[in-house]
Amino acid sequence: MVNEYVKERDIKLLKKKEKMRDYLEQYQALMSVIKCALWDDNPLTVKQEDYDELVKHAIISLPAMKISKFDLPEELRDQWKNAILRQMTYYARYKYTESTLPISVPYVVLKGSSAAQYYPNPELRTFGDIDIMTRREDAVVACELLLKNGFKEITSQEDLSEGRHREFIKNGIVVEIHYFFAALNDIYKAQLFDDLIVDNINSNHFLPDLINGLILIEHINQHLENGLGLRQIIDWMLFVNKCLPDEQWSKFQPLVSKIGLEYLTIITTRTCELYLGLPEHSWCKMADKKICSLFMNYIMESGNFGIKRTAADKLAYSRYKVSSHPIQTLKTLQQKGLRDWPLAHNIPLLRPFAWIWESRQYYKDLIIMRKKHQKAKTRENLLNTLGVKRRDLGMAKYKDGKYYI
Repeated sequence: MVNEYVKERDIKLLKKKEKMRDYLEQYQALMSVIKCALWDDNPLTVKQEDYDELVKHAIISLPAMKISKFDLPEELRDQWKNAILRQMTYYARYKYTESTLPISVPYVVLKGSSAAQYYPNPELRTFGDIDIMTRREDAVVACELLLKNGFKEITSQEDLSEGRHREFIKNGIVVEIHYFFAALNDIYKAQLFDDLIVDNINSNHFLPDLINGLILIEHINQHLENGLGLRQIIDWMLFVNKCLPDEQWSKFQPLVSKIGLEYLTIITTRTCELYLGLPEHSWCKMADKKICSLFMNYIMESGNFGIKRTAADKLAYSRYKVSSHPIQTLKTLQQKGLRDWPLAHNIPLLRPFAWIWESRQYYKDLIIMRKKHQKAKTRENLLNTLGVKRRDLGMAKYKDGKYYI
């Protein structure tokens, strides 16, 4: 039952704060395109706004084999074909770079080609960076080999300070060398997960299917807080379709449970069944359909890596996150008041009261954005229910042979 996986309190909060109507009617055309691309040949009429949604979710190549059967304006058909051609060109350069990587130490490819192998044709997936993970002691050597062979390092200061990976580029293709992969709030689960990756590095540079599945569900976990679109959801769905029939669940369930992502796995899979045409599996039928509806709506509203989220959405969420913790709220108000209140700069006696001055604007924002604030609260409850990672809880990191937060 669902109560085995979710705190009943979080479910009640979701039901209390959100009218349980289906928000997804406006996305029916887009979901029909996905179903046609992967599962059936039903005739479709596709509009410009449907294509624009595909772009926002980074899945314009997915229906490449079916475009000739779509009813759409010729101008849009030409636009679509040109976009696919650009992606195919990038795919060719991506695969060439991947196949000629000058890395002599053992490594595996994460995401990218590892996810694309489950697609009807690998090139139908939209590709980004090449993500590599080596044994921990070999990561520096892998980076040096890239530098010696014409790659330029472009690692940001933020990524350097976090220590998770380094980035290199050559011929427009970015390669990331990971020192660790898991983005979890528990150091023991993070180490367990990364150990599974390292222990399964092999000569063909691809992980076994079930370990690869952990990568794909963890990738969803990593990006949900900031917003995630359909590309990674479809990666997961096509993995499940090929690798997680009912008889395989008993092997995968202990692995995904140990890293704390079992409920996210069940909800994501059931959502794919309800909205994207994935054939049904008995192991996820217990998932609450209302949670699936909220989850799918959140995905559709986010777009690829949160591209559809507005500045107001982000501000409302940050306001909600702070206002949920009274002590943190006071600290934040005081810090901003000291920065923004002109009199506090000149009159020391007023400085302890800077939080009062700042609170006027803070709560004015909350009133103006009350609908977005309520939406942010619903979103937070959903993410708590799903059990996804949280930056404010501290992220497990690896350095000098050990994991820490």
